[in-house]
Amino acid sequence: MKTIDKTPLYKDGQLSLIDRAKAIMQFGAGWIKEIEAQKSVVAVMERTLDKNYTVLRNVMPPGLDATIPIILIGPTGIYVICVTPLVGMYRAKGDQWGSISGNAFKLEKPNLLTRTERLTRAVQVFLQRQGYADLPTVEAVLLCSDPAIHIDSLRPIVRVVMRDALERFIVSITQGRVVLSPESIFDIVNRILTPPSSTSPAASPVTPATDAAALSAEPQEDDPFASTYALLGSQPEPVPTPADFAAPLPPPRFVQNAPAASTPVRRQVRPRRRGLTGKQWAFLAGMFAVWCLIVAAFIFIISNPSLLP
Repeated sequence: MKTIDKTPLYKDGQLSLIDRAKAIMQFGAGWIKEIEAQKSVVAVMERTLDKNYTVLRNVMPPGLDATIPIILIGPTGIYVICVTPLVGMYRAKGDQWGSISGNAFKLEKPNLLTRTERLTRAVQVFLQRQGYADLPTVEAVLLCSDPAIHIDSLRPIVRVVMRDALERFIVSITQGRVVLSPESIFDIVNRILTPPSSTSPAASPVTPATDAAALSAEPQEDDPFASTYALLGSQPEPVPTPADFAAPLPPPRFVQNAPAASTPVRRQVRPRRRGLTGKQWAFLAGMFAVWCLIVAAFIFIISNPSLLP
């Protein structure tokens, strides 16, 4: 299996102390755990998948503002895999993701199900805009790297794989029906990493495999974990043509005997200077009387030295 790693700050698969501090400040403390969980999953894939499969780690296709954790491209299709290092009891029901504590269910953020589905949809739309009209559906997978997690799945919107089923999941990929030729795999990888500046929408680089093994391959039995998702791609807006601007504008319509709208004129009101209230004047008068008494007592004592001790 070929691995193309675009993980930032990592050098030769290692993270220095300074880069670790940068990663925590830039991506958060949980980002490092996710990267380490990806490494353990990719190591298992390398032991099972052959050289016909390519793994792209933490790539950001041009035009997308999100980093895709793992994109697995092989003869049996394209998979977008999000790896989580969480532990505990969780439930995946439809598009709801939350933790279970006793009989209580609590929604958790971020929602790993919708996050995985949106990243998969982004990859699907990106490849369609690159000219892959007949591209097979990109499958979304939420994969758990720690065996200390249990997920109660009830028709989730993405495929959920726990750690004890990782090897089984990888084997099911290799046993799937061949839908991509080696040339198509190579071209898709290059389009994701370095797409051409201009593409022809009519061109469809994806061609089915024509070797004897691919033609004789029959669809496997339905995998209990397998599911496909109809991802809708956004259509580009129509580009205006010069004819759209050449059309004359309709003449303005005037209404006769229409009363002229009078615009009210606002008078500038100067702020009034508010004086002291009656309570404030009474307080000042009392303070002045007390001050006069103190001054009078001081003068009386000074004028009669016999009163001094």
